[in-house]
Amino acid sequence: MTSKRGPYAKSDVRRRSLSAAALELVRQKGHRNVAIAEIAQLANTSEPTVYYHFPTKESLLIAALQQHDEENARARGHEAGAIAEMGSRAEAGVQRTNYARLYNELAGAAADPTHPANEFFRQRWARSVGVVATDIRRLQESGRVPADVDANDAAHLLLAAWEGLQLQWMQGPPFDIRALIEAHIRALLGPDALD
Repeated sequence: MTSKRGPYAKSDVRRRSLSAAALELVRQKGHRNVAIAEIAQLANTSEPTVYYHFPTKESLLIAALQQHDEENARARGHEAGAIAEMGSRAEAGVQRTNYARLYNELAGAAADPTHPANEFFRQRWARSVGVVATDIRRLQESGRVPADVDANDAAHLLLAAWEGLQLQWMQGPPFDIRALIEAHIRALLGPDALD
């Protein structure tokens, strides 16, 4: 990707600074307890500047989710190990309670195709399915997952289980999400998938 130049580069840096500040405050306080004034202060700017780049608080929170994904998602070509890490990543994810609440709330709202977060979640699902399906195919090539398993279908099912279990965990009472995800992986992909 080419770098932006001139005022566009500064604008891009400012947007990332604002979304990073929003993400940090969400992690600390929860998205419902964060004010635009606090985000502006943490990013060393003014409220009008925040609204210039993000017309609504919701658009800023969507950008914060995007930035979190950019920082934590597997890059293309590094899909190996996605299946093996699913349980531990799910376990860590529910411990980031405030972030998980924001994610769940926006994911639910994004089911409406006109919602501003819809495009983000559609792209996120497509990328996630691609990563998981690629790792399943790698496991099939090594003989650890049966060849007759449809990698794309299995990826959808594993990710749906992860999302559903995360939502159940957040609503309480807590349970061993890692154990359940790993049991689901073995049931769907075979007993050697996590060996």
